[in-house]
Amino acid sequence: MANRKRNRPEDWEDLEPSPVIHIRELPEHTLELDLIRVFEQFGSIRDIAMIPHKGQALIEFDDINSAERAVARCSENAVMFANHRLKVNYSTSKRVIHRPLENDNQHPELPPESRVLILTVYNAQYPITVDVIHQITAKHGRVLRIVILRKTRIQAMVEFKNTEEARTAKRHLNGADIYSGCCTLKVEFARPTRLTVTRNDQDSWDFENPLLLSSPLNEADGRGDISLLGRFERSRARHESSRSVNGGAFGYHDGFMKQNAVGISVPPASFLDQLALNYHVSRRGLDGLNGQPYTRAATPVIMVYNMDMDHMNCDRLFNLLCLYGNVVRIKFLRTKEGSAMAQMGDNLSVDRVITNLSEVPLMGNALSIRPSKQQLILDVPKPYELPDGTPSFKDYSGCRENRYINPDKASKNRIYPPSNTLHYWNCPPNYTTEELRKLIVECGASPPRYVLLLLNVCV
Repeated sequence: MANRKRNRPEDWEDLEPSPVIHIRELPEHTLELDLIRVFEQFGSIRDIAMIPHKGQALIEFDDINSAERAVARCSENAVMFANHRLKVNYSTSKRVIHRPLENDNQHPELPPESRVLILTVYNAQYPITVDVIHQITAKHGRVLRIVILRKTRIQAMVEFKNTEEARTAKRHLNGADIYSGCCTLKVEFARPTRLTVTRNDQDSWDFENPLLLSSPLNEADGRGDISLLGRFERSRARHESSRSVNGGAFGYHDGFMKQNAVGISVPPASFLDQLALNYHVSRRGLDGLNGQPYTRAATPVIMVYNMDMDHMNCDRLFNLLCLYGNVVRIKFLRTKEGSAMAQMGDNLSVDRVITNLSEVPLMGNALSIRPSKQQLILDVPKPYELPDGTPSFKDYSGCRENRYINPDKASKNRIYPPSNTLHYWNCPPNYTTEELRKLIVECGASPPRYVLLLLNVCV
C-alpha cells in the first residue's frame, strides 16, 4: 500500500490511514501558512511539503488520529479556500520526505530547521535576481546573504539572522507566486548553516560586507496578496537593470573606442522612454561612490546555454544581444551543443544582457546566461558549420548593426526584457501595417494583433 501509485480517480478511495494527508486542487499562491491555519485545528502538524507547481501539498501530523480527523471532517464538509474546494485524502507516504540529511538520527527524513532557506522557482517567466529575492524575503527578517543557483532550474539560498526569522519567511513564502501566475516558490530549510559570498552581483550578495558593495537594492513595494510582487512591470525591470553606482542610468561605451575619451551626455530618446540615458564614453564614468568601484560583471564575455540549434546561429544571437550593448564576437561551442560564447563591448553590457535575457523562454527553451571566466574571444580562422550551414564564429567589431556605436544610435535604444510588444523605427516612407505584418509572418512568427503607428515622433 505504501508504494501504491494513484493515477486513476478510483485509486483515491479506501486508502490505508496515514499520518500524512494529501491536499489537491490548491489555488495559486496558497502558502504554507494558509495550510497551517486551516489544518492545525485537527492536531499538531509535524511538517508540510508544498508542491506548488502541481497545486498540491503534503501535511504530516504528529499522530495518525489527527490525520483521520482531518480526512473525516473534510469528507463530511467541503473545505473551501479562495473559492476552491480542496480535495483531501490520505497519502501513500508515511512521512514527508525531504532530501536525506546527516546527524539527524531521530528523524532522518526531516530536515532540521536552520537560518538558511533554499527557494526553488518554478515557471520562471521573468528574471530572478538578488534584488527580487531580497524584496520578497527582507520583510520577514534580516537577510544576511543571498546566493542564486542557475542550473536545471533556478534556486536561491537565503541566510537570515536566526532560525526564527527563517521559519517565519518559509511559512509566508512557501507556495507563493513572486509575480502573478508565475515564478512559483517551493521553500525548504537548507543544509548549509552559513553562505559564502565572494562578490556582490545579481547572483550573490553579502549584506554584511561593505567591501563587496556594488549598488543599492530597492525596497520592497508591498503589492497585492495574490502574488508577492504583483504583475511583472517592464518599467520597473528596466529601471532596476539600468542602475549604476552613482545613481545614473546606463553607461555609454561602444567597446571599440579608446579608454581615455571624455564623458558626454545626451537627452532622453522620446516620450516612449521615460528613462533619461546618461552616456559615458569611458568606463571611468562608472566609478566612484565614496570611492567604491563598480564591480558587477568582471568580464565582457558571456556564456549562453540552452539554445535550440535548429533555429539559432551567430546572426540570430547577435540580434538578441545587440539590444543591450555592442557585440564584438560570437563563437558557438562544438563540444557543448546549444552553447555559445559572446564578447560584448564592455562589462556593463554583460550586466544588461544577463538582467534582461537570462532564463527567458526562447524556441521552447529557457536561456541560461552567465559571465565567462575568459576576458576575450580569440579569432577562429576555420570555424565549423552550424546546422543551417552558417559559420560557428563571427566577428562583429566593425558591424554597422551594433546599436551603441555612437551616442545618437545609443539614444534610440530602449532597454526592456522581452515582451509581446515590439518597437520599430527607420521604416521606409509610406510603409504600411500590412507590409509589416507580412514581414513578421515571413520570419515564422504569428501576425501581431495590434500595430500602432506613431506619426511625427522623433526617435
